[in-house]
Amino acid sequence: MSAPMMSRSARNWQWLALLGAVAPQYDRLPLWLSVAVVLACLWRLEAVERRLGMPPLWLRVLLLLAGTAGVVFSHRTLLGPEGGVSFLIVSALLKMLESRTSRDVFVAAVLDFFLLATAFLFSQSLAQTLYVAVASIPVVASLLSLQQREGVGVGRTLRRAGALVGQAFPLMLILFLFFPRLPPLWTLNLTQGTARTGMSDSMSPGDISSLSESSETAFRVEFEGTPPPADSLYWRGLVFGFFDGQRWSQGYPMTEQVPLPPAGLPDWVTGVEEGEAPLRYRIILEPTDQPWLFGLAISRSSTERVGLTRDQRLVYRDPVLKRFTYDVESWPQAQADVDALPEWMRRQSLQLPADGNPEARRMALRWRNSTDNPGRVVQEVLDWFRDERFFYSLQAPPLGENRVDDFLFRTRSGFCEHYASSFVFLMRAAGIPARVVAGYQGGELSQLGDYWLVRQLDAHAWAEVWLPGQGWVRVDPTAAVAPQRIEAGAAQAAEQRAYWGDTAAGAIRHNNYRMLRQLRNAADYLNYRWHRDVVGYDNDRQNGLMERLLGSSDLMRRLLVMGGGFALVAGVLLFFALRGRHREQHPLDRLYRRYCARLARRGIAREAGEGPQAFARRVAATRPALAAEAAEFARLYTALRYRPAGTHEAALLRRLRRIARGRPGERLFSERS
Repeated sequence: MSAPMMSRSARNWQWLALLGAVAPQYDRLPLWLSVAVVLACLWRLEAVERRLGMPPLWLRVLLLLAGTAGVVFSHRTLLGPEGGVSFLIVSALLKMLESRTSRDVFVAAVLDFFLLATAFLFSQSLAQTLYVAVASIPVVASLLSLQQREGVGVGRTLRRAGALVGQAFPLMLILFLFFPRLPPLWTLNLTQGTARTGMSDSMSPGDISSLSESSETAFRVEFEGTPPPADSLYWRGLVFGFFDGQRWSQGYPMTEQVPLPPAGLPDWVTGVEEGEAPLRYRIILEPTDQPWLFGLAISRSSTERVGLTRDQRLVYRDPVLKRFTYDVESWPQAQADVDALPEWMRRQSLQLPADGNPEARRMALRWRNSTDNPGRVVQEVLDWFRDERFFYSLQAPPLGENRVDDFLFRTRSGFCEHYASSFVFLMRAAGIPARVVAGYQGGELSQLGDYWLVRQLDAHAWAEVWLPGQGWVRVDPTAAVAPQRIEAGAAQAAEQRAYWGDTAAGAIRHNNYRMLRQLRNAADYLNYRWHRDVVGYDNDRQNGLMERLLGSSDLMRRLLVMGGGFALVAGVLLFFALRGRHREQHPLDRLYRRYCARLARRGIAREAGEGPQAFARRVAATRPALAAEAAEFARLYTALRYRPAGTHEAALLRRLRRIARGRPGERLFSERS
């Protein structure tokens, strides 16, 4: 047998559900596919479809070929997260354009549920989760439209669909808490190649300043005990040792992880007293699609697959494709390479192009020839930055071929990478090993939780110089020019209009208004707790919760509790369903059921499908003494239930109630029509 034809309401719910399922992907879809979604939904409007009709088979085949070619052209593949989702959307559009029967609506709803699930491939935020829950209501409504008569109101259908989605929540909660944790689809490496906001593996003036215009979260930090002051929080991420005259890069590969002793540090780290407690903290890093991690100076991590490189960087074995949590121990007072530098590291730390920036080279040589103390040269350069008219600004003028000379002697306006780059160039030109370090500085302590929030606007670059007897020493030339950037942090410095520009848009964007900043912090705290307590609810957390609640993490005990929870929820839902069904009955129907129940107790039960008049005749034949009452009740019930309201409706209703209760009382009115 063929499936029944879809109704008009089912068609409308179908395209509305598809729009809701596609909406979370709008910023990842190519423009042509977004336009195709809108046009396909317009085609399914009753007025448009009546004029155009359903697309014929040849046109649907042509659209399929064109859509497939468009996905391959836009994403270079039909696989992967972006290409696969786009192809799934093309399939859903074509299914909607050929839908004629109720079976087609069911298949389209299944596709919509899959599309909603793919939103979690790219984000598992609280806002995304709430949206998917709300967007699933129109999908359920499209399925409900197949089971209800034409003409049911939109509001009533939405209420029913919302009730069904809400009823699934307690069952989902029980499964989430007690069912053994399995890795979801979005923990697989499916997001590689997705554009991310964050550090690059090379640096040129202007790169970090562009990051500092973004308020996106880079990572969060949870300290054990009292955290260090904000001006000492230099989160190392990358070390740039090679300069080609235009850009700084990592130079020779130094990504080998150093095997660490169980409770020690590499032999090139000194200055750690035996038994000295390290600074311990946990970092929750946002996806970067890169292997480098962030930590304070002289750090190590006990997290699996995390190691330390020779230039003091924490790295992961694989690119960080999803939110990644790792534990870190740091020794802020430790020193690295105090006695001497390896020859290969010294060569790299003194490398400069063969020519270019002659003025900076001559000035560095003058400083170097004036003293044999490298530390004195470092201080001379910092004093020069501090005393001369240098400015700290995001909107630095463009630089020419000799970038260091242009910045130091002409523009004198720039961001942290300008100062770090020029400082390291001067050090190397003076024969002092130096390198550029990029990462983040400072952060913002959450007012609602014990964690530090580090945003992209906290991106920073500084320098490290090697001094005999001291090893690698951090030097931040930005602190000599704009100490408020280091002392107060980027978020506080952003509130100075001279820094960001005196425009309304700039004030709003960089949180100059306190209320917006507080709302942003509150939203971030909610998102932080969501990711920590819900998204991060793994096997270890589940076992700990089971130990606290049940005294054991035994699987059988868990299953018993889970079964009991299901039974309890099912009982509660059944109670409210029956109660709601009773409430939805017409008041006269309740009276009729009460009357029938009274007769049933006297041995006369109404049969299934037996109407009021037929039941009254059977009562009269079985119990002649009740014939008048039964006929009267059937006549009154029929008059009030199936006829327009009359003059004596209130009086007839009172009489009907008395009969239903078994108290017929006085005679009937003469007018009963």
